[in-house]
Amino acid sequence: MIDPELEQAIAWQRANPAPALRSVPLEAARTNYVEAAALLDPDPPSGVDLVEVVIPGPTGGIQAHLYVPDGAESAGVVVWAHGGGWVLGSLASHDNAMRRLASVSEQRILSIDYRLAPEHPFPAGQDDVTAATRWAVASADELGAPCVGVGGDSAGAMLALVASLEVAEGLSCLALCYPALGPEIMSDSRVAFDGGWGLTIDDMEFFYEMLLPEGQDRSDPRVSPLLSEDVMMAPPTVLSISGFDVLHDEGFALAALLEGAGVTVDLIEEDSLTHGYLRMAGLSTGVRDAIHRFGASMRSMMEDARP
Repeated sequence: MIDPELEQAIAWQRANPAPALRSVPLEAARTNYVEAAALLDPDPPSGVDLVEVVIPGPTGGIQAHLYVPDGAESAGVVVWAHGGGWVLGSLASHDNAMRRLASVSEQRILSIDYRLAPEHPFPAGQDDVTAATRWAVASADELGAPCVGVGGDSAGAMLALVASLEVAEGLSCLALCYPALGPEIMSDSRVAFDGGWGLTIDDMEFFYEMLLPEGQDRSDPRVSPLLSEDVMMAPPTVLSISGFDVLHDEGFALAALLEGAGVTVDLIEEDSLTHGYLRMAGLSTGVRDAIHRFGASMRSMMEDARP
């Protein structure tokens, strides 16, 4: 059953349907995505400082925001890749969500402004997230971080997963919210929750069209991580999947794949929530509780890895 408070927002959305994403000018869609953050979570927790950071990247400096909750100046650092279909997201679109995640996890969150498609198609964004993760591991002593993790939501979760496999050593935690895991997937959940629940099949097809250059091999494990033969390299993983989400089944498949490879997985099934809940804390007590569960699991994995 859908969360009753969230159901009100869904009912309004169904009564006032937005135009198909592919029909909206890209800059307008990006602006809308940022502006929605203030409506979905208008009152993020206080007590979280923001430090601007520039990280060496493959084509120059990568802008990033380091969120430091009160009393956590020496806590671990979790590199974060934001959602938005590799096309829409930004530091601004996830600012409130990152403040909340830093607060509930009691960890420092390093949010990465990776390059977006279609201006920068695959693998540009992936290369940025991997470079930022590698930098965080190499700079752990300089950052005063006893442990380093990497995470992301939706499209960013795919980038975080691949980065964890490419960097491998030195990571204590992989934190994923409702990951997108491949352009060729057509699961039962993609059919069941297409339309009326936020993210649609057409949205996903649009995002992959923007991300992948013509001729790109869609079976490449950096594009379709469920096909990776290196998942045993992933660190202990917290994986949250939403019940009313076209991506539900691929998240569940990832949990099985990781566990089958011997990776420790804390699978959190938020059966009453929809895709994108990490940015929706202002809509529902149930959403806030889910973010707390996710953050608590992150904190536990990071603390378990402290020397």
